[in-house]
Amino acid sequence: EADADGGLAVAELLPKVRCLFDLDADSETIDAALACEKRFRAQLARSPGLRVPGAWDGFEIAVRAILGQQVSVARARDLAVALCARFGDGLFPAPQQLVEADVSAIGMPGNRGGAVRALARAVADGGLVLDEHQDNADLVAGLVALPGIGPWTAGYVAMRVGRDPDAYADADWVLLKQLQQTAAQARKTALNWRPWRAYALMV
Repeated sequence: EADADGGLAVAELLPKVRCLFDLDADSETIDAALACEKRFRAQLARSPGLRVPGAWDGFEIAVRAILGQQVSVARARDLAVALCARFGDGLFPAPQQLVEADVSAIGMPGNRGGAVRALARAVADGGLVLDEHQDNADLVAGLVALPGIGPWTAGYVAMRVGRDPDAYADADWVLLKQLQQTAAQARKTALNWRPWRAYALMV
């Protein structure tokens, strides 16, 4: 129920906050499992209590993931600000506001703008639901079926929105740089981290 001012009631807010900050994670179990990997031990000793950040709004996270494809974090942030200003009157646009929008006008490639529109259409039509209650295999399959959304983006959304503890973006540039491995090698390495690969990415 909404409160007297039309906002979310406390009963609705608390689960969203717990999800956003991953407060229900069994950190002792996760840390212990990942500490079997020698490369993680020192960091886990310094900073125990691994968490994977969640999402306040699944659609926003998915769009931001598309905006962040092959660009720096700073550039992705600038694109998100431009998207809000142009299509959301300063707020993050709802799916219905982006279904027919010329998203590439904010300064991104046309195929990525098309991916945002395709995502918005799928969510607006109800064919794709972006929250933690979805089966993660179905969520990933629904995302990669859209033009311009590949395994990396789908894996990131599954991690942040779907709350899949084993979600894994094996082509992540930062991950490959840290491991000094190819994507194929990283996939093999990460088998040792299952079923906590999403948390391993946070180490």
